[in-house]
Amino acid sequence: MLAIQGIYDGASIIALEALPPAQKRCKVIITFLEDSSEALEIEELRAFSEQSDAFDFWHDEREDLYQDFLPQYLASRQQHGGTE
Repeated sequence: MLAIQGIYDGASIIALEALPPAQKRCKVIITFLEDSSEALEIEELRAFSEQSDAFDFWHDEREDLYQDFLPQYLASRQQHGGTE
């Protein structure tokens, strides 16, 4: 028997640890450890975010277009009192 931690988001289960190599179909036991209304622990969120590719765009140079605009925008705001 092997236990693997994961997160259930209401629709699917996301493994927080590496799954064993697929050999063939096998039965699993899914156990919910806490009430779904409770907040996830920080360690679980960190582990989930490390496995997700949701933030990969931060490493894409094509997404840096706003970095050129931001210093100009902030300087303009300072010149005009910083309020909108």
